[in-house]
Amino acid sequence: MFVEALIPFINASGIARVTGYSFRLSDCRDHLASYSPNVLLLDINMTDGDGMMFCAEMHKLYPQIKIITLTGHTEYSIAIRMLKNGASGYVVKNEIADEILNAIQTVTHGNEYISPQIRRIADRTTQTSVILTPLEKLFLQMIAGGMSNRQIAEQLNVDLSTILSFHKKLNLKLNASNPTELIVNARKEGKLPL
Repeated sequence: MFVEALIPFINASGIARVTGYSFRLSDCRDHLASYSPNVLLLDINMTDGDGMMFCAEMHKLYPQIKIITLTGHTEYSIAIRMLKNGASGYVVKNEIADEILNAIQTVTHGNEYISPQIRRIADRTTQTSVILTPLEKLFLQMIAGGMSNRQIAEQLNVDLSTILSFHKKLNLKLNASNPTELIVNARKEGKLPL
């Protein structure tokens, strides 16, 4: 629904025209090869892969395409990682739609765009800090204690799918791709004792 509403909004703006859209990274890859748009609006969570890694890959393949992250993630550490991976902009989906147009205009003029919500978070933190909620800290301690996702789900009395989603979000925040890397990176960030 978000995409269906966004397309006519962008097309009617006079600022940009949508040449296509994809719900899968594989389809997006094909579209970029065929059309080579000026701007790519990219979510981090895609059904067939990691939007963060895809961003880095596409930035190397198509450095002329400006990539704007359009996501529900409001963590400053994730925004910084996307920008380091080649994104020119970062917009949170719950911002007003005009922010997307502002981002498109800004990046097409060669500037970086960060949504106001992320800028407000940046004002309260340092560029390298990773902010974890109390529940995320508990989850991290359980993983460090050797508990499996299934055991954590049972102990917290939640569905396994909830735990898997939670684990994915922690991996994003701490730049990890597996539990061992998650623990190592959490210790480097001072989120777990050495």
